[in-house]
Amino acid sequence: MIHFPPLRTARFTAQLRELPIRDAIALAAMPEHRIEAAHSYFLRSAVIPDANMLDVDQWTVQERTLAVTHYMASTYDDGPNFLVCKVDDIESRYGDYLDGSSSYPGDDVEGVELEGDVWRVRQLTGRLACSAERLNGALDGVDGFAYWQFALMAAQLVPNDEADADLSDSDLDRLLLERMQVIAGFPESAFVRLLDAFEVGREKLHHLFAIGFDKDGIVVKARKESTAPAQCARFPARSTITAVAKYLGGKPQESGA
Repeated sequence: MIHFPPLRTARFTAQLRELPIRDAIALAAMPEHRIEAAHSYFLRSAVIPDANMLDVDQWTVQERTLAVTHYMASTYDDGPNFLVCKVDDIESRYGDYLDGSSSYPGDDVEGVELEGDVWRVRQLTGRLACSAERLNGALDGVDGFAYWQFALMAAQLVPNDEADADLSDSDLDRLLLERMQVIAGFPESAFVRLLDAFEVGREKLHHLFAIGFDKDGIVVKARKESTAPAQCARFPARSTITAVAKYLGGKPQESGA
């Protein structure tokens, strides 16, 4: 049995446990492009339930990443500052990405008034990230990098204090798709103003990790002072499981992280 130190953040303390083998197999069998859904599955299995703790889908993407990497740091042979990748014999390690000095700043910040609406910028939670992932391909004529730009803006930019916390997943998906369509239909000058407000707001909401995206989804950016050769990384939940679980989950050729 592996011992995990308590995971402490500004908003909660959680205790992790080793994945049961059946859950590890199920995690291995999940589609590789469902990275955020896999994070949710992993956390529901690895985090010991606590009635006083936020649901894992209400954790921010940064907090969820911390939980996954906390598990890795406790199980990988090279310890807490584990190897992420090596390029031309220069290593990128976990410490190149974690900004442990940055605490949770709040739930949202002011954004911009635009096209008659007042937009605020909020934290990106696991629930919102999973919705963005499910909607990939639903925005006509937009895919890859551009899709993720629109999707994260729709997830984090809220017009006129519009409430969505009590919506079902399907209704949330419908709302975010409608918001993406609105944003994608803005004149270019208005879109640029909204994008600027979005980026400023995201910087104000920074904690634990600098989150970005590429054509395949959310990534973690290296700290500004880091010299890591890999300037962006992913910490997928399936990287926590053994080769045996991957084999039994039908992914015998998968190489790891």
